[in-house]
Amino acid sequence: MSSTLQAPPPDSAAAGLLRPVLLPLCRFFEGVAMLMLLVATGAIMVEVVARGVFELGLPAIGEVARYAGLAVIFLGVPLLLANDSHVKVDMLQRMAAGRPLKVLSLFNELATLAFCVFFLVSCWWFMQRAGRFSTPALNMPNTWYYMPAIAGMALTTLVAFDRVISLLWPRRPTTLEAGPC
Repeated sequence: MSSTLQAPPPDSAAAGLLRPVLLPLCRFFEGVAMLMLLVATGAIMVEVVARGVFELGLPAIGEVARYAGLAVIFLGVPLLLANDSHVKVDMLQRMAAGRPLKVLSLFNELATLAFCVFFLVSCWWFMQRAGRFSTPALNMPNTWYYMPAIAGMALTTLVAFDRVISLLWPRRPTTLEAGPC
C-alpha cells in the first residue's frame, strides 16, 4: 500500500480527481430529485382527494407517486456521498488513528464502491428479465421506470470511485469543491 494513503479529514468531503466533474452532475441530480419530490407530493395529494372526496381510485397517479419517490431516493444519494453526508457506520474509524485509520478508511470506501458495483450488476441482471414488461397502470416500460435508480447508482458508483482515488492520491479541493454543495 502507498505511503500517501490518507484518511479524509473529519467533516470534509474527499477531493478526488473526478470531483470537479462529478459535483455539477450531483447537483443536477439533486435538482431533478427535488422536482420529483414536488411531483410525488402532488400525486399523493391528488390521490388523497380523489379517494377521500370522490371515492375514486386512480392507480396511474399512485404509480406516478411511486416513480417519483424512487427518483427522489436514488437521485439524491450521489450528492450525499460526495458531501460525506451519507449514513455510515464509522465506530472503528473514530477509535482508530494513524495507519489503522488510513486502512479502515480505504476499506470503507472500497466496500461502498463494491456495493455500488454489485447493485449495478444486479440491476443489469434484473432488467434482462423485467425490462421486457411494463408497469400496470401507466404501461411504462420497466427500463424507464427503474432508470432513476440506475442513473443514481451509476453516479454514486463514480463518486465512490472518486473517493477511493482521493485516499490513494489526495489533493486539495478547490474553493468551489470545498464548500457545501
